[in-house]
Amino acid sequence: MNRIFVLLKAHTAARLRRCRRGFSSPRRVLLSLFVVLLAVIWIGQTLASMLLREPFAPEMFRRWVSLPLMLYFFWHVIRVAWKRPETAIEWSPEEQSLIVGGPFTASEQLLYRFSVIFTATLPKALLTTLALWPDLAWSGPFALLLALVYLELFRMVADLAASCCSARAYAGFRAMVLVLVATGCVAGYQYGRAIVNNSGVTEAVEVSGSQQVIVTLQAVRSSPVVSVVETPFLMVADVVAGRGTMVSVGGKLLLLMLATALNATLILWLYRLYHRMSAERDRRLWAARGVIASVSVGRTAEVATLPGGRLVAVTGPLVWRQARRAQRYVGSLLISMGIPAMLSCIPLFSVPSSEVAFVAVVCGVLFYTFVLLPEAIKFDFRLDMDHLTTLKLLPMTSARVVLGQLVTPVLLALGFQLAVILFAGLYRDVGWKLIAGAVAVTSPLTVVFVALDNLVFLLYPHRPTQEGFEAFVRTILKFTGKSLLLVLAGALLVFWAPLAASLAARLPVVSTASVFYCGLSAGVGLVAVFLIRCVVVAYERFDVSLDGA
Repeated sequence: MNRIFVLLKAHTAARLRRCRRGFSSPRRVLLSLFVVLLAVIWIGQTLASMLLREPFAPEMFRRWVSLPLMLYFFWHVIRVAWKRPETAIEWSPEEQSLIVGGPFTASEQLLYRFSVIFTATLPKALLTTLALWPDLAWSGPFALLLALVYLELFRMVADLAASCCSARAYAGFRAMVLVLVATGCVAGYQYGRAIVNNSGVTEAVEVSGSQQVIVTLQAVRSSPVVSVVETPFLMVADVVAGRGTMVSVGGKLLLLMLATALNATLILWLYRLYHRMSAERDRRLWAARGVIASVSVGRTAEVATLPGGRLVAVTGPLVWRQARRAQRYVGSLLISMGIPAMLSCIPLFSVPSSEVAFVAVVCGVLFYTFVLLPEAIKFDFRLDMDHLTTLKLLPMTSARVVLGQLVTPVLLALGFQLAVILFAGLYRDVGWKLIAGAVAVTSPLTVVFVALDNLVFLLYPHRPTQEGFEAFVRTILKFTGKSLLLVLAGALLVFWAPLAASLAARLPVVSTASVFYCGLSAGVGLVAVFLIRCVVVAYERFDVSLDGA
């Protein structure tokens, strides 16, 4: 075990040196100061909200604490059933060579992984404790930390179990989970509608479509089946809120500790089983290599071919490669885009005015594209940390490499936006001019969003599977920075609207809407070109010997 602690110490020292290197040049100093400023703003906002708000009602707080825990738990079950994990545990190339390929036992490897999980979970628990401080009991911080660690360990249990089971067993598990989810959704919807109709809620008060959905979901959550399923998570919420006597709260906290320890023990057993199964599978493959070679003689493997045309000579291979990578994650992309699409379309059923509802949908689409969707469509530089050296050696100019890397995520985001905007426009019948204006504005904005994420990555490179405190802080700061940019964009939009009206008044032939959309599209297009140029410059200055480490 001492070897793992020495490795963790060296790992921490390397992280600190990398942070100090962030102030090694004027450009990095400015960016680092900007990041620190965002951190101060975010932490100050959290502390202000903690000190100024009133405590929630005890029962409402209890139910809202248990809900995200329960949803996160079952999300991991559905995620594993939807797509089998490619590996039991995701190791970075450095971890693969130093930890998995090093002189460490399975217990020591998992101890390292547990320490990484704890360092990533601890700041989450601390920030959640600050946000919920007025409602927490003495056991709240411990319960939050244990609950988050338990969920992360359960994620590892789900991935290991799916990797250890046979193909037939996994197919049966997948079919069972998907059938249960579909049946539960249909039955829950019917049950909720029946409860709402029988209670006379819709007759007593006229509610909108979104309010009807909320009332239905509340009725489903109060059903006997969901109440039984939610019981363990309500116990965690009781410990967080300190509900009950000290003996009962202490007993539930002890049960949570035992459940977390049981998860860790189960991970160790599954990890050893996974290694034995992998060794046995490799032994059988080596034993059958002669048979495989004899059967393979005379057969031609199915090889994907590059698309033809002049595009191949410019950026075609890069676009084709990223598109092939995205094709392997069709299921995950459908989920990642389907949920934001449904959330964006809520104003269609709750806002009376068609134009206002359509604009609300477009704003929702832009919000999800800017804040959440980039994490699901990062088929660009952000997934090519290990291939940046190869990209540097390609016989292409930097501009062509950048364009080839950005095309796939831009097209995916445009497809998502176009589908939602067309559905909203046709559903509320707002007219083709408004739809065309929305598409004209959102298209260059999509390029801005994708280019901005790649620019931040090239300036502060990191691995997509990186865990720990640094990854958590980076995520928080990135969301905070994007929120500030959205506020700035809204302020500029408010400034441009009256200016466009005054310009249109001086040009009687041109309508105000035309001036507004043309000016907005032109301005956003110039920003997109500028950001793409910034990405090209950042890519040219990217040093794989330093930043790619």
